[in-house]
Amino acid sequence: MHARKWTFIYLSVLVMVSMLVALGMMGLPQKTATAQEGAELLFGSWDDENGNLRHLAAIEDFNAVYPDIKVEILPNPGGDWHSKVLTWIAAGELPDVYMADSSYIPLYVESGGLEPLQPFIEGENGFDPYEVFYPGVYENGFYQGEPYLLAKDYSTVAIYANKRLLDAAGIAIPEEGWTYDDLLDVAMQLTVDANGNNAASPDFDPDNIVQYGMDQRGGWFRGFQTVIYSFGSHTISDDGTTFDGYMNSEETIAALEWMRDAVHVYHVAPTTEFINSLPSGSMQAFYDGQLAMVFGYGPWFLGQMEEQPDFEYAILPMPTGPGGHHGAVCWAGFGLAPTSDDKDAAWLFLKALGTEIGQRHYSEHALSSMPEFMEGKLDHPFWSTFINEANYLDSLDDLKSPYFLQCIGDEAFTAVIFGESGADMDIAAYMNDEVVPQLQQCLDDNME
Repeated sequence: MHARKWTFIYLSVLVMVSMLVALGMMGLPQKTATAQEGAELLFGSWDDENGNLRHLAAIEDFNAVYPDIKVEILPNPGGDWHSKVLTWIAAGELPDVYMADSSYIPLYVESGGLEPLQPFIEGENGFDPYEVFYPGVYENGFYQGEPYLLAKDYSTVAIYANKRLLDAAGIAIPEEGWTYDDLLDVAMQLTVDANGNNAASPDFDPDNIVQYGMDQRGGWFRGFQTVIYSFGSHTISDDGTTFDGYMNSEETIAALEWMRDAVHVYHVAPTTEFINSLPSGSMQAFYDGQLAMVFGYGPWFLGQMEEQPDFEYAILPMPTGPGGHHGAVCWAGFGLAPTSDDKDAAWLFLKALGTEIGQRHYSEHALSSMPEFMEGKLDHPFWSTFINEANYLDSLDDLKSPYFLQCIGDEAFTAVIFGESGADMDIAAYMNDEVVPQLQQCLDDNME
């Protein structure tokens, strides 16, 4: 046999042995005769055909260890995945393992759609999650102190910056520890009127801005939660029963006033109406130089940015606020159905997706909950900042009540405050007299 072919066979065997050793270290032993032999599982995926390719690859690797556990993907042909899950729960027909957005954990749990994972984590085929995962990422799969999901992937938020504009203004790339005051200062230097004056100049004309220093997240409330956390507040009580004292706390009001002033006092960010009028959204305006920074976005545009001709970017960490550096997250994971006929086999598969087997595939295109899969990206100019933001994550306030998202609604009050009508608004009065009473009434009505 040719020497090259022998080398290939040797390396293939070596890779397989290494993989099996790693699986064993992760608590995924090689298949032995167990009660799971012959198990047949359904896996509910919200992904399209392309997205399911990674699931199929993970299933193939899973079957290399557990060949007697058969897994079939139940695909999503379209439509509202959340509504589909609720229908399955009501009918008692959930897939054994299924994908879920962390924001819906409370509702799925209260509706009887998720099995608590702690008994499996502590059981014979368990493992220590705090030795494996970023704690802040792992705990975004919790409800009332109990884990219900293991992460598939997630997104932190950061600030996209046009590096050429920073360089032209003589601004050094901000680093971890910079503050919201620092961000405002940078944004003022990068906001330019038609005569070339920046927002720090006494000759600046706010009615003729050609380049804004930054944008703002308008009605996307989760995109603003990081600011509220870093100003020292949350938006709902830990027991999920009240918005009062949280959504209208002094710290929350200060966070809202900071961004409102960025729009209407310092003129470094456009109004909600202006952003909504952009034909291709903030990112195209960013590429065109109309926005120097994009505030509070996740790691979704690497390919798009690198396709822009002669465009140089920098990814900046979120600032440290009066309450420290804290962050919200977008998070997707895998849950186990209480109706599964073979929960032990379903757990083995769920654990595989959330740890070594699945994360090897999912980390190719997204952030992994496992630091070991992120080490190779820590020096990457795009990924490194988003990875480091995992060290500052708080649990989403969405996880505190089944009705949080329902009560916040699609058009958040932030769109109003940062819009044209917010210029002279008494934000404290608006929150105390209008927003919080409506939110609390919604919460109370649903809890009855």
